[in-house]
Amino acid sequence: MGKTKKGKPKPHKSNPTGLVSMRELEMDENGSTGGPINSIIEQLQSVNSDEKMCGLQALSTLCQREYNIQSIVDSEIVRIAAPMLVDHDLNVRHATAGALRNFSAVSVEICENLVEQDVFTPLLILLNQYVNNDWLPTKEKRSDTLDQKSDTFLQAVNIVWNLCESTSVALEYFNQSQLLQNFVRCLNYELFGMDIAISVGQCLLVISEDNAAAWKVLIDHNSDFQNLLKIDGDFQIVMLRTLVAGIISNVPALLMQNLKLVIEALSKTIEINHRTVLNEITSKLPLNETDGPQIEVIDEEMAEESEADASFRRFKEECPTELDNEIKNVAYLLSAQRISSEVLSNICTPEDDEGMDEDFDDKSDAESVHDYDVTQQAQQNGNQVGGDKIPVEIAEAIKAHQVVEKLWARAQLLPENVQQILAECEKNLWKRQNSLRVSSLLCLHNLCNCMTIEDLGGATAIYNVWLDLGQQIFQTHQDPATVEAATSLMRATLDHLKKSPELFEQVSENDLHLILDGVKDCEKSEVRANWLRMLGTLGCLLKENLVKKIVEFVLDATLKENDVWTLSESLDSFMDIFSDNDWNQIVDDLNVILKSRELEKILKTKMRQQKRELGDRYSSILTVRTNLTRFCKYLENQQKIYMRSKN
Repeated sequence: MGKTKKGKPKPHKSNPTGLVSMRELEMDENGSTGGPINSIIEQLQSVNSDEKMCGLQALSTLCQREYNIQSIVDSEIVRIAAPMLVDHDLNVRHATAGALRNFSAVSVEICENLVEQDVFTPLLILLNQYVNNDWLPTKEKRSDTLDQKSDTFLQAVNIVWNLCESTSVALEYFNQSQLLQNFVRCLNYELFGMDIAISVGQCLLVISEDNAAAWKVLIDHNSDFQNLLKIDGDFQIVMLRTLVAGIISNVPALLMQNLKLVIEALSKTIEINHRTVLNEITSKLPLNETDGPQIEVIDEEMAEESEADASFRRFKEECPTELDNEIKNVAYLLSAQRISSEVLSNICTPEDDEGMDEDFDDKSDAESVHDYDVTQQAQQNGNQVGGDKIPVEIAEAIKAHQVVEKLWARAQLLPENVQQILAECEKNLWKRQNSLRVSSLLCLHNLCNCMTIEDLGGATAIYNVWLDLGQQIFQTHQDPATVEAATSLMRATLDHLKKSPELFEQVSENDLHLILDGVKDCEKSEVRANWLRMLGTLGCLLKENLVKKIVEFVLDATLKENDVWTLSESLDSFMDIFSDNDWNQIVDDLNVILKSRELEKILKTKMRQQKRELGDRYSSILTVRTNLTRFCKYLENQQKIYMRSKN
């Protein structure tokens, strides 16, 4: 392609398509005058449909490049493009919906901008033209893809999904539109096809979350949802069934009626062995990455693709091969299993005691003269898991369907060769598999926090999980999200093992140093907090020589910690070490009292400095500060008694 000059694009020699070239997009990045946006705006405002199409295709490409986003936001281009969703030319409508869908997928801020630019008005007009005319989709004869009008609807649903997920204003607009009833109708995959049913299901999953206005409509479709919970079939069916289970779980009245059916449906989804499926698909992938099909991947690599590559990708999407369809179906499975883990996690997470700490203000230090009660402190820290914190019927269903065991299977690493092939040849599946692993670990973490040690399989099984995760983290390179999820689960499992010190008799000094090195090398504060929490628990389980190393390390690490949340977590774990044993000799050898007083001052200072950033965490940190003051007083009293006994 040639350049697009300001003004009408030439229909022949220099630029037969009228599209803004990739070269000109790069010139805009380097600060050339004018840039493509003005040219695109002129094309969008043209009365000629072909020129509008050129502008829309250029906009779709433009918004895939991060450095162009702010320029798009600052311009009027979205406000100009949005009404074209209801253009008289169906080609223009389709191109507009595709461009705005791409743009809405960029970020929450972009979605907010789209709502401000009044995208919702033409978007709702467009959708009403479908639902008010008994429309049904059709398929193109030359392939199994949707016809253009149906695909426009699909793109519009995805825009609604992205906007409602990102901003409450969009959700309010949707609630007022009265479209929800018709959206539920589109879940009928036999009438509307799987592509539309799944996209609508994903949209409804977002819309139904914490949305009482939607609940009033959805509750009338209980029988429809029940039927969809019972369907069986390929991975598309699995995806739709899982989405319906998620929608039901968002509506309290529906979940109450269908709890067993929902957990059974989610259990069936996570029961499928994704490792076997991925082994099979990787054996079919071409080893040359450029030859491999890439389905629905929008990332930096795609943003930097050449025009020839982009053309080839669009062709593959419009005319998918049998392998393309297989990959798409595997992607559905991985997404369905991730959603299942997230829905189970939400179902099994007990409601927080909201408002408990709202009146916990910055009190005077006079409160700190109360003696420190280590037993009470341990209970406050939530380290004693006495019984199920979820309703009996949920716990029973989780056990009956072996959900814990299935989630653990989904959380396992893939064989190294499979990981490598996916990373090189099919990045979409590789990313989805990583997301599945993270969500499975987080769901297990939530289950671990709210179920008894017996329901989780017993102390030995829990210890083996802790050990396996530690080996995986230290033996293989993991991305930060996976490490955070894994260490969160390790921390939760260790809390269950505080009454099983016999399991840790074989822990050596070398084993301990692996953990200590893990903390030293960790840059993410949430992961450091998890490691430091685990050290606090291990300090209650290991022999005195190892406990001394832990106390010394935690004190030194805490003195160097800058993040106040991690600092408070570290101090909380440090106090845990003394919940079952005063360790008087260690206190004396390491000058623990003096360092604890110094840490008390540091915590107070950092709380003042970072108070505005703490949000909901402030009250928890304030509790740690109060307990630390009492702890220091307690240690001083105990040490006086100890020293008198020595003399």
